[in-house]
Amino acid sequence: MNNHDGRDRGAGREPLDLPVTQTTRLDRRRIFSLLAALPAALGLAVCAQRDAAEAKKTDDKTKTHGHKKDHGKGGKSAHYSPDQEERAFLDLINDYRRKNGAGALSLEDHLGAAAEHHSRDMAKKNYFSHKLSNGDSPEKNIERFGYTHWTFMGENIAAGFETADKVFAAWKHSKEHDKNMRSKNFKDIGIGRAYDKNSKYGWYWTTTFGAR
Repeated sequence: MNNHDGRDRGAGREPLDLPVTQTTRLDRRRIFSLLAALPAALGLAVCAQRDAAEAKKTDDKTKTHGHKKDHGKGGKSAHYSPDQEERAFLDLINDYRRKNGAGALSLEDHLGAAAEHHSRDMAKKNYFSHKLSNGDSPEKNIERFGYTHWTFMGENIAAGFETADKVFAAWKHSKEHDKNMRSKNFKDIGIGRAYDKNSKYGWYWTTTFGAR
C-alpha cells in the first residue's frame, strides 16, 4: 500500500499514513499489519521492539556511525533545529500523553534529524512512504542518524497538513497512529515537517519515536 513512486491513492485528499505494526524480537521476525481504509489516502506506519542485548548486538554488527558528518546513502548529520510548528506538535502530544497516563516525550536530536530528513526527502522527491528514496527502512534511517541501541521505535507519516494542530488531529483520529502517540513504550521523539511547492501534497510530516 505504500506509494513510493508518488502516485496518488486518494485524489484530492490529504494522505494519512497508517502505522505499520512491526514487532522485532530476538529472532528479528517482522510482522506487518495492513489496516482498513480511512477517508484519506493510506499507507503503513511503524512500531518495532527488540531487547537491549539484541539492540547492542545488532548495532555493533552494523557499525553505525551516527555522529559523523557523512552517513552515506542519503543520510546527514544529527544536527536538528525544530521550527515553531514542530515544537507546537511536541506540546500537543505531551499534553495528550499526560491526559492518557503516559510520560512526556523528550525531543531527541538524532530522531529529530532522521524525521527531518525523511520529510524533506518525501517533499523533494515527491513520494509518500515509510521507505526512503535510498531504500532505507525507518529503523535504518534513525540508526544512520545516530539513534542506536534502541529497544522500541516507531514512526508516523502524513502529508497535506501544514500545521501541528491539523496533523495531530488527523493522527489522533486514526486508531493505529493514535496508538503510537499514546504508547508508554516510547521515551523520545523526533518531529520533522517539510514543504515543496512542486510536490503533490506540499507539506510532509514525520514523527519518529524511540526508547533505549
